[in-house]
Amino acid sequence: MKKSATPLALILCLALMAGCATAPPGGDGADDPYKLPERYNFRFIGFDAEIDNPENDRRSYYKVYIDKAEEGRTTTGLESQEKYYEASLLPNRHLVTVEKWVLDPKTSSYIKLNNIEQPKPNYFYFDLPENRIVTIEMKTMKDGQTEYLVDFERK
Repeated sequence: MKKSATPLALILCLALMAGCATAPPGGDGADDPYKLPERYNFRFIGFDAEIDNPENDRRSYYKVYIDKAEEGRTTTGLESQEKYYEASLLPNRHLVTVEKWVLDPKTSSYIKLNNIEQPKPNYFYFDLPENRIVTIEMKTMKDGQTEYLVDFERK
């Protein structure tokens, strides 16, 4: 005849297991190299590469649309400088679209670049998991083509 665990031993075992800490899905353990979201969980970075003459380096910013709704704009800087936009989004699959605006020296106001001069493509689909900060870097080359780099923000 087999002996079964006594109720006291079973309760003691369950109490010990309940005291063990486990990392939630998405991770926040000490060995997790990724930063947990606080103020934002999405960061867009945009800049132009291959600008070889300061005369051609105009002041600019990007208007940022998330899922086809205008959400805000990046910081302002020279085209060759990184410009940032941060937001808190619900975990899901999202579409980010951008419009590039540059300073017109004649009127001292910002104007939207025409469609031919806009970055191509000017949109990107991405997945935003829980407990992660997604960073999308858009680098625009001299011919207007863009390269996207997607990563999770690290500690």
